[in-house]
Amino acid sequence: MQSDGQPIIAVDVMGSDLGPIEILEGVCLALKLSSADDFRAVLVGDGNLISSALSQRRFRAISKRVDILHAADVIAMDESPTKALRHKKNSSMAQAIELVRDGKADGALSCGNTGALVALGTVRLRPIEGLERPVLATVIPAIDRHFILIDAGANPDPSAKQMMHSAILGSHYGKVALKMADPRVGLLSIGTEEGKGTGLVQEAHGMLKVLGDKQIINYSGLIEGFQLFQEQGAAIDVVLCDGFVGNVLLKVMESIADRLKTFLRRELLRNPLRAFGCLFIGGALRTVKEKLSSERYGGAPLLGLNGPLFKAHGSSDREKICHAILIAQRFLRSGVGDELRCQVQRANGLLREIG
Repeated sequence: MQSDGQPIIAVDVMGSDLGPIEILEGVCLALKLSSADDFRAVLVGDGNLISSALSQRRFRAISKRVDILHAADVIAMDESPTKALRHKKNSSMAQAIELVRDGKADGALSCGNTGALVALGTVRLRPIEGLERPVLATVIPAIDRHFILIDAGANPDPSAKQMMHSAILGSHYGKVALKMADPRVGLLSIGTEEGKGTGLVQEAHGMLKVLGDKQIINYSGLIEGFQLFQEQGAAIDVVLCDGFVGNVLLKVMESIADRLKTFLRRELLRNPLRAFGCLFIGGALRTVKEKLSSERYGGAPLLGLNGPLFKAHGSSDREKICHAILIAQRFLRSGVGDELRCQVQRANGLLREIG
């Protein structure tokens, strides 16, 4: 559902470690960076708090492009998905998802509990026909390119068939997020030779080769960890793994990036001579920071449901919220849903043929 071609995005205002005001600031930034016809937002959460915030001077300019939906409950970050499903039906997250289900919003964004988002999304929206589970995809910045990591944490223990579906979902998301006609898909393992990896990896590898032969995806085969950040010519665009490995990998990469920035800052300011040298390399450092910044890709879509959901980190600041919303808006305008359904059905048919 779009209002005159204008996507409507429901934003869970309450699901954040940094508080609802930071999310409102992110929404404000996204609206300012877009035209009046790009999208509208429905702010879901404590209605009194949201109304009070919008009355403040810095938010008044966006008040005509947002609506408010009051939600009485909030799902805590440490709350079990089962409890959230049973007892938090009026939570801001659940209400945002139900707006998508009921056709009152085209997509929803939350910084809240990942397990609860996956559970509520799966129950309320249901996977598209032929798929069993949704998956999280996130864009990882590299020096001269970016790649998609899938699954980033939704399914820690998938079947080979579910990983095959993840590859199709990731390939289609790559067309939108990376603006590529035919993204290269690689399956993460401990070696590139046939027979390397767990039983799950080998079973999935066999299925993916069939999809590659039939040109459903552009499958490049097994890849190792060092290939993730290779230069453009030899690079993989969509890195496929199970949700356990993917979530660990994502958090390790984020931790290394944060520590590297801290280490570099400390070493450059260790003495006056180095600090003086920073004046000459400041431009280069800013360029590297911009290219490696994850802020521009702060939203990870939960792919494979009958309605788009987007997950941002619980600790996302206003810049990351802003870019997550802009990613959601671009995804909603891409129109890849119908093609995706056809490819999933075709892949499932091939599986039945090969037994």
